[in-house]
Amino acid sequence: MARTIPDLALFLDTMAGLCPHDPMTFDAPAVSFSDAVARPVLPKRVAFTIDYNGKAAIDSEVREICLKMARRFEELGCIVEEKSPDIGPVDEAFLNLRSQQFVVDRELQIQQHRDKFKPDIIWNTERGLAQTPSQIAWAERERAALFRRFAVFFQTYDLLITPGSPTAAFDVNLRTPDTIAGKKPENYMAGSLVNSAITMTSCPAVAIPCGFDRFGRPVGLQLVGRPRGEAALLQAAALYEKLVGLDALLPINPKPGTVPPAVN
Repeated sequence: MARTIPDLALFLDTMAGLCPHDPMTFDAPAVSFSDAVARPVLPKRVAFTIDYNGKAAIDSEVREICLKMARRFEELGCIVEEKSPDIGPVDEAFLNLRSQQFVVDRELQIQQHRDKFKPDIIWNTERGLAQTPSQIAWAERERAALFRRFAVFFQTYDLLITPGSPTAAFDVNLRTPDTIAGKKPENYMAGSLVNSAITMTSCPAVAIPCGFDRFGRPVGLQLVGRPRGEAALLQAAALYEKLVGLDALLPINPKPGTVPPAVN
């Protein structure tokens, strides 16, 4: 979305605001995100989790890089602890609600122009059509319970850090990595748990680079803030970005070459 956190804050400022035609919008904050980032406030207590207590598959090298780089918040003066909120069966709940949204968005279009849709969209939509009302209701209850657990979690911590992705950046022509932690993903969404779990909480999140694997492919962290805590989240990201100085190296222009072999 942007090369630096200040640019990202400016981008968000242009987007924020109430739209009378969209019930999901809110008034812009009294202090702009750009002004907040210009005067960052340090988070006091930071939690990091590599895999949500073993629920997310993460490549070993990504684990090592993210673990090391999450600890760098200590250099800023933060208290950093390894702690994960309980995400419960969020992967199934997410797929249920995501598939239902595909029914809303794509059911009629697929009926009329099925040949123009890629298999992933058809799979998501038909999965939603096959669900029962009870399955959808269960997913909504799980989402509500997840939100409550995160609300309690953020009573103790100001920031949550996870890997930004289970693997390093992979070939742009691939739908999903061939393997994650040595195993083939069950479907094209299987590698998204580190992100989809946060989507289900309504918490703001920002992806920020934190290093490179042995093949020079970028690895990132996901920083997560309290609900409606975009300003504080961007402030933490800005401080971290200045500390590690990787913003000057990314993004990397696409490079031709052989895809590196899969690693655990």
